[in-house]
Amino acid sequence: MNSTIARADRTSSLYWHFAPTVLALGYPWYLTKFYEATSNHSAAGALFAIALVYAVPASAFVSLLSLARLDASGGQAVILRRLAHFTFASPPLYVIVGVLLYLMKINGADGKVWLGLWGAVIVGSLLALSTDRSDAALSRLHVNTGRVRVLHGVASVAIIAVYLFPHLGNHAVGIFGTDVHKAVMLVLRRVYRAGWLEPVLIGLFFFQIVSGLVLLTPKLSLKQDFLGALQTASGAYLVIFIASHINSVFILARYFGTDTDYAWATYQPTGLIRDAWSERLIPHYSLGVLLVLSHIACGLRTVMLAHGVSIQRANRICWSLIAACSVWTVIIVAGMLGVRV
Repeated sequence: MNSTIARADRTSSLYWHFAPTVLALGYPWYLTKFYEATSNHSAAGALFAIALVYAVPASAFVSLLSLARLDASGGQAVILRRLAHFTFASPPLYVIVGVLLYLMKINGADGKVWLGLWGAVIVGSLLALSTDRSDAALSRLHVNTGRVRVLHGVASVAIIAVYLFPHLGNHAVGIFGTDVHKAVMLVLRRVYRAGWLEPVLIGLFFFQIVSGLVLLTPKLSLKQDFLGALQTASGAYLVIFIASHINSVFILARYFGTDTDYAWATYQPTGLIRDAWSERLIPHYSLGVLLVLSHIACGLRTVMLAHGVSIQRANRICWSLIAACSVWTVIIVAGMLGVRV
């Protein structure tokens, strides 16, 4: 009897972790308010609305960080950590929902579909929490992900060297103008759009999605520090971001014969801020760039720790890289929003 009451009290004390998901229900309307405020030249309204937009992944990260620091993660905590990771990926999730609805020629239903999606997620999570789960059974679950981790790292190095760093470097020069970006892009495309190489890159990206999920799952029941939580959160974000990006580039754009250049990515000549649909790309891109670079930095930290580097030194190097990545992100996003030097 006492154990049942204690378990019920523990469950109720975890329900505050639904707050980020409840906040996520209004994500489309925060973006709409941002568009309306910018159209009306209301700086205060625009800042408040965009703060709500970023508050969704930010609050989700606070939730998963709190759960990751628990000494023991039972079944309920694992469910809530899954929910927090999914909520954290709201920006790319809303983009892929919009693109899929556009491809199906369903107009004006993004918000309704979004509410239905999160309604199902919340109900499913509550039902899962109401199911009695044995912590002992979970503690016996040990998965050896060593080989997957190595392959994930090798694939990452290949993607970074051949595509990611050149591609993000290309986006960084966008701050000098569309013509400069295009000139660099045309040179780089000779490499990563080569007939034999592009399918390999796409295959590697799909492998990263699958292997990333394999690596993420067992970590949901382990205690983690801030950088460990950032690694899993960024990984969850990238799973949906990569799927969304591939869908947009290869299905939406190329199917209709659209060149996926800088003008397409930044919705020229209207711009991302002044278009009611494309404004969702601002958090999508800005967090996507920062998190992919941060994920690489956190992955390097994991490698360093595995090779005997002290945690203090590994953390210091990781934070230094994240700081540099933040500067890189600011340059890219500023260029995409129309800033020119």
